[in-house]
Amino acid sequence: MTHALPETPRAPVMRRVLASLARVPAALRRNLAAHDWLAGGFHLVMWARVAFAPDSSDATTARRTAIALSVCTLSVLVLARGDLLPAGRPRALFYRLGLFVPTFLSYFELRYLLPALRPELLDLELHALDTAIFSVSPAVFLDRFVTPGSTEWFAFFYYSYFYILAAYLTGSLFFDRERRRLGEIMAGGTIVVCVAHFTYTLVPGMGPHAALSFDRELVGGFWWGLVATTVSEGGAQLDIFPSLHTAFPTFFLLHAIRHRAHPIFAVAWPVTGFFVANIIIATLFLRWHWGVDILAGLALATFAHRAGIAISARESDRAIHGAQPVWEPYLAERVSSTPERES
Repeated sequence: MTHALPETPRAPVMRRVLASLARVPAALRRNLAAHDWLAGGFHLVMWARVAFAPDSSDATTARRTAIALSVCTLSVLVLARGDLLPAGRPRALFYRLGLFVPTFLSYFELRYLLPALRPELLDLELHALDTAIFSVSPAVFLDRFVTPGSTEWFAFFYYSYFYILAAYLTGSLFFDRERRRLGEIMAGGTIVVCVAHFTYTLVPGMGPHAALSFDRELVGGFWWGLVATTVSEGGAQLDIFPSLHTAFPTFFLLHAIRHRAHPIFAVAWPVTGFFVANIIIATLFLRWHWGVDILAGLALATFAHRAGIAISARESDRAIHGAQPVWEPYLAERVSSTPERES
């Protein structure tokens, strides 16, 4: 004859926890969005890229960073998309931060990951492509216009990239109350980051400033000093193809033009366009990029823009299938009653 063990006060709590954990796989299958798969898969792939790299201090740091970013992203997905956290504003904020921050922090991982791979630099091949397409590499052509004033001008616009990045991504992430528009920029932005960062591991190079000699030295003032310091101390060094300084601003410009009916974007798109033109020229003028890097950046921006629109439209009816919204309400929502213009 057997006797059931007396139930402790903790037993009901443990049963609820175990029941919640048992529901996680089904919740993930139902709730995971396209950019969740992309972000989670991206971190795992980047970890796999460096996992078997030759041992070095860079490889050790890159492995630890890749594991930390992977664990952080996957934990956020399990907790939020697995319905372990209750719906509401705290979960919406947790998800936004937890998915956004590791993906964009992966740029700093590249500073260690790329050298750890001990790559063969492809600057000569990229220069050959430049010559075949443009006759002369744009960085070489622009050398004739180098003066302290022009260097400072383009250094200012080169550095403005970081402000544009912050304005569009964090502004949309935390203040855009229209889900479909938010879905477009976040899905497209995730594509830009993941594709660019992975491609850097396949097409490494240092750019014209390291591969070529020039007649004129780049000499500027405050902004040129700031750019040079930022690149040398915080840059990944081998991240040139495609140009993120081209891809992201161009992607934001396309997004702003598409939504130019909105008062903010009606003002933002021409200003962004002026900055984008100068930023792209700056990447060549300051000798960080080859011309083909710019073409690749433009292609990536265009692809990400169109893919973001398609993904957001496809996932707009998730509630019909009982899935979480791709972006749960963080602020009071605003739903557009008219379709957005196509760019």
